[in-house]
Amino acid sequence: MTTPGSTYSAADVLGEAWQAALGTPPAGPDADFFASGGDSLLAIRMLSRLRQARVVSTTADILRGRTFGGILSRLEARGAEVAAAPVEEAGAGAVPLLPTQRRWIANGFAEPDHFSLGWIFDVPERTPDGRIVDTGAVEAAVLALVRRHEALRTRYLLDGDGAPRAEVLPGVPDGVFAVVDVPGDELSGQAVSGHAVSGDELSKDSVSDVLRAGWRGHRLAEGRVLAARWLPAQRLLQLALHHLTLDGFSVELLADDLEALLTGAEPVAEPGTPRGQAQAVSTWLASAEAEQDAKAWAGQNWQEVARVPAELAGLGLLPSMDLVSAELDARETAAAQRLATEAGLTFESLVLAAAATAIMRRFGLPAVSVDTYHHGRDRLPGGPDITSGIGYFQANYPVVVTGGPGDWLERAAAGFDRVPKNRFGFDALRFAGHPALTDLPGSGIRLNFRSRMSEINARTSDWLPPSQTSAGGRRSPRQTEPYLLMLEADQVGERFAFAIKYSRDHFTSQTVEHLVRSTLALLAGTAVVRDGVDA
Repeated sequence: MTTPGSTYSAADVLGEAWQAALGTPPAGPDADFFASGGDSLLAIRMLSRLRQARVVSTTADILRGRTFGGILSRLEARGAEVAAAPVEEAGAGAVPLLPTQRRWIANGFAEPDHFSLGWIFDVPERTPDGRIVDTGAVEAAVLALVRRHEALRTRYLLDGDGAPRAEVLPGVPDGVFAVVDVPGDELSGQAVSGHAVSGDELSKDSVSDVLRAGWRGHRLAEGRVLAARWLPAQRLLQLALHHLTLDGFSVELLADDLEALLTGAEPVAEPGTPRGQAQAVSTWLASAEAEQDAKAWAGQNWQEVARVPAELAGLGLLPSMDLVSAELDARETAAAQRLATEAGLTFESLVLAAAATAIMRRFGLPAVSVDTYHHGRDRLPGGPDITSGIGYFQANYPVVVTGGPGDWLERAAAGFDRVPKNRFGFDALRFAGHPALTDLPGSGIRLNFRSRMSEINARTSDWLPPSQTSAGGRRSPRQTEPYLLMLEADQVGERFAFAIKYSRDHFTSQTVEHLVRSTLALLAGTAVVRDGVDA
């Protein structure tokens, strides 16, 4: 990670940011970011790394520059311009909920305190410059992290009188950091810092049990949305992060900040906050553009949308969830990416269209809607730069795909033309009570297009690595999934990986295996035919 005061050139900094996003360095000045597998999520990752190096950059630099040389020219044209912190209202007190937080709360999850994202890190004994990293240093870094990001010290009052609400606390909540002594792999029953580990937590006797208990350490009403456990004998640091306060992309950014705080580097200039984004969303909702977008969202082919019929009757609790996955090889993946470019679609949109088509064909549906995750980092006019912000900025928006005779890809492309470019706007309008969007049908399908997030989360080029130690239990077993079929897409090396998560209470494995195979066949088969190779 480049630090302020280094002698790195703009080309060095951009090269590091490029590799952090795409996993490989640029092949040369003519290397095209999008042809190399880039997309909007990876563009945001590259911009975040540039911000960490204090280089001013925008999405326009990537969209218009495209190649390594083109982006570099735009950055160099600014000279030594440095990123400035946004001017926002600060201080403790009530803050608005973001649209995606309202969606999460509306799901009515059982045991809402128990819903974690997070990390388990192997913490090196020394920093890159040779300083010892002891318990005091780890605790200081974690507490500094919470002080830096108001999202990590916000409490949520979900019950009681009135609507759910949030409040930023003036300081670090109690119980955020705990040291648990587990000599070897045996829990000694000693907790020596931060907060007293309760008796039920000490009743287990392994590292895995301690970590599993850590995922249950949140207290939303008290503002303990980050719960850290430090196991000094194993040099393991667990950060349990409640999903209501941040999204998956924020988890990676938080790891970057923690590494900077542990190694003495200067973290990125104060990033935009959830409260700043909420204010910008509120302003946007009063604009003419918002009303135009509401009409566009309502103008999709909702009258044909049908719900995916479950094959089996059951509760669908979390323990009943299963996963079917498969991959395209490197040649098929490259061909599919070229097909998306030729069709004027993002790779994410192509995957969505193929999966929706496979589902419609299997169940004989005229049309389906797919709730799609978006990174939510698009900057609003007058809003803060949240490229490196920590918060639940992720947006959800529906795409309606229709079936019928003819070319499935052409139908899908026509459907995407009806989707507004402001992907955050659907939930913003819906939870603001816009009458056109309050009672739309849903098919029970979600798409989480993760891009290369598995490679980014591997942190192979960083000092602070994720641990191979794992522990389940990040969510309450009493919860149910709000979707029948959850589509997961990721890039692993040069291969595209696709999976469908489902409940055994609702579908047979044979049905889901068929859907996965059919989706990949559409991507590979159509792509190969259009790429001039025999299918």
